[in-house]
Amino acid sequence: MKQMLRATKTSLYRLVSEHETLPIMKRTRFIKHRRSFWLRWHDDDADYEAFFSVCAGSPMLAIKRRKFDSDDPSTRYVTRYTTDYLRSLGMIEEIPKPSISQAVQANN
Repeated sequence: MKQMLRATKTSLYRLVSEHETLPIMKRTRFIKHRRSFWLRWHDDDADYEAFFSVCAGSPMLAIKRRKFDSDDPSTRYVTRYTTDYLRSLGMIEEIPKPSISQAVQANN
C-alpha cells in the first residue's frame, strides 16, 4: 500500500502546537499544495511558518521564525516523525494499489 501525508488545518495546528505557542486557529493561515502543507501566523514580534512534508522519505515539520525589527537572523528547526506516530494522529493516508485487472478496466 502506498502511504501519503494527509493534513487539515486542525491536524497541522495540533501538530505544530506541540512545539510552538499558537494564536487561536482562526488567526492562522493553512496552505496546501499537492502533498505539502503550511501553517502561517504572527505575533507581536515575529512571523512564523510551519512547513509539513516528506523529505528523503521521512515526514518532517520545519518551523521558521522571522523577527520584526531585528538584526537577528531568522531561526528554523526541523522535527522528523515516524509514520506510526502520524498514523495515530490520522495524518497518514493509505492508498491501495489497484490490481492489474482494475488498471486494465480503467484504461478501457
